[in-house]
Amino acid sequence: MNTQALSNFHVETDGRGVTTISLDIPGRPLNVMTYEVMEELESIIHDLENDPACKLAVFRSDKESGFLAGADVSVIAKIESTTHATQLIERGQNLFQRLEWLPMPTVAIIHGPCLGGGLEWSLACDYRIARDNSSTQIGLPEIKLGLIPGWGGTQRLPRVAGLSNALKLILTGKSLSASEAFDIGLVDRAIRPDDWDQGVDAFLEQVLQGRVGESRRRRPIWRRAFEATRLGRKMLFRITARSIASKTEHYPALGAALRTIRQSDGPTPEGYLRERNEFVDLLATPTCRNLLSLFVARERARNQSTWSSVKSAETPTPIRTVGVVGAGAMGAGIGQLAALRGYEVIMKEINSEAAAAGQQRIDKLISDYVRRKGIDPESRAAIEGKISFSCEDADLADCDLVIEAVVEREDVKANVFRSLDRVLRPDAILASNTSSLSVGRMAEATERPSQVAGLHFFNPVHRMELVEVVRAEGTDEATIARLVSFVRALGKTPIVTTDSPGFLVNRVLFPYLGEAILMVAEGFDVPTIDREIRRFGMPMGPLELLDQVGLDVAHHVAGSLDGVLPGVAPVVNCLAPFVEAGQLGKKSGSGFYVYHKGKRRGAAELPMFRGRDSRPAQARDFADDSLTAIQRRLIYPLLAEAARCHQEGIVSNAWAIDLGMVLGTGFAPHRGGPLHVIDSLGIERVTANLERLQYELGSRFTPPKQLIEMCRDGDRFFAKQAPSEPLAASSHGST
Repeated sequence: MNTQALSNFHVETDGRGVTTISLDIPGRPLNVMTYEVMEELESIIHDLENDPACKLAVFRSDKESGFLAGADVSVIAKIESTTHATQLIERGQNLFQRLEWLPMPTVAIIHGPCLGGGLEWSLACDYRIARDNSSTQIGLPEIKLGLIPGWGGTQRLPRVAGLSNALKLILTGKSLSASEAFDIGLVDRAIRPDDWDQGVDAFLEQVLQGRVGESRRRRPIWRRAFEATRLGRKMLFRITARSIASKTEHYPALGAALRTIRQSDGPTPEGYLRERNEFVDLLATPTCRNLLSLFVARERARNQSTWSSVKSAETPTPIRTVGVVGAGAMGAGIGQLAALRGYEVIMKEINSEAAAAGQQRIDKLISDYVRRKGIDPESRAAIEGKISFSCEDADLADCDLVIEAVVEREDVKANVFRSLDRVLRPDAILASNTSSLSVGRMAEATERPSQVAGLHFFNPVHRMELVEVVRAEGTDEATIARLVSFVRALGKTPIVTTDSPGFLVNRVLFPYLGEAILMVAEGFDVPTIDREIRRFGMPMGPLELLDQVGLDVAHHVAGSLDGVLPGVAPVVNCLAPFVEAGQLGKKSGSGFYVYHKGKRRGAAELPMFRGRDSRPAQARDFADDSLTAIQRRLIYPLLAEAARCHQEGIVSNAWAIDLGMVLGTGFAPHRGGPLHVIDSLGIERVTANLERLQYELGSRFTPPKQLIEMCRDGDRFFAKQAPSEPLAASSHGST
């Protein structure tokens, strides 16, 4: 085999006739499928097709980081013609078909990420074995990008893992651990790290000797029999179609995936043709373009150079020991996450009783994590060993970073900073988890303003991906670089904001939440408001969200934004009776809804608004934006505030504002974020409708100056992205 021209692969054949093809793309932390990789793999497969001496072909990665993280998404995002898209899909399908047809047995050896094109590569092999540790992830996540697997995944996965398992994996984009993949027959062996080398060698020897059984037999016989019948498959498709029916309008890839998987029964080319056509059509949809844009934005946000001029290699004093002051819900979540990620953590509380309560919170978080991940007792003990508790500031003296997560009062937080400043090392960073207070004013209580910043985590910490890194006026570049690096190491995505009330997320979110509160006060029905916003694509309505956050927290945030945003005082006045009555939302059992044992039971009685019905007449002369009156009144304030934050430079880039709102609030991902929505509706249309709302409802709907200027100049927030040719023809059936 000629391997001299290969730059991404290393090929070696041993005396048994076992050819090992190892992938290692230079200069990349993870292997991804690029054009160059495809070209070299085509050459390797050509040689294997004509190599009678090869008895077994083994595909693996030489990178410890993993097998293959899929196709290069940035390349997919730049595709602008259907011809280009069609060629890419056909090339990948043909490549993996040739791999499947190789005359010798083939084995994929998997560790770390094996996602998207990586799994499709593996599915084209005869056998798959995987390292059974926490870093191994096996799945087809394309649905999260508004696409479907395009290189045979929709056709091969049902045959390998069964129809019901394939439907679940493809339609959710969920990834599996090695043991989970083994349980459904997706891999033939799940080998523990301690036995890895020996287990791999033993399996390859079994393949050479023809002694490997079918792992598909692990699936229950009744399920295999059911899925093998025409009636069984028809029932599965019917049930699945019903389960996704409410989502296909916003996420057309769900219907496309179902249509394509329908044609996976039997080795016929129609399924691959359907897969290709559906993929190409989806690539042109607004949902796909928006989700791809968010993916690229996330990668940019996780790049340190996006936020700081300090290069990664120049970052001084890496953070190794983290102190957390306050072990309430937020502090406990931050401490537990840092320990999971390998940091030494010192939790500080005001007394032993508070410390014991904090320890219980962390123990519960760790127990939940152990249950979700199947962690062994030894690993749990290692996590717990990373965390210690103290009631003395002096015990934080050697921390590289201390995060305060105490009560949301500026005077209390400033006192915490003043005390810590006296005991911490000169190079240590002080960070506040405040959601809206001035970090700069807290920094005035210290002698190290250049090393003071905000780290605003969202609740619950282990689920919410976004962290706002707040740059106060005196915060230096090295501090921002260290904090961005720390956030990335926690597995989170940082967005750097200026030190302005509410930062980005709360500031943009509040006008939307506040308008919902005012609408309830006017007599609008609570469930109707939430239902309309879920139809827009939000994961929950504004009143549901307020109950989750806590009406006392909302009242506090509203107070901090008074004077920054117009129309805040009426919202504060509407929330005050809830707080006075202890009607704080889910945590108190009642807010806008009633809760019993944490479950919502219906709309609550709202005596503070009883008898009110001051709803304004519905205008009929709005520019057509496809929104209902309720949706328009709630969404437009959010859009306007996002534009205002861009105008004021609260966050430096439009893409970062959209990413922050999607990650921090769940803003309808298929719409790309609020600034993408403005572009898609049309800036002139949005501005005109804001002016109409301003006339009817007041100055809080005043269009931002930037929108008016963009209307005049014909500008957009984002460059227009659309395929330059008509969509590929597809004969789509019903789901």
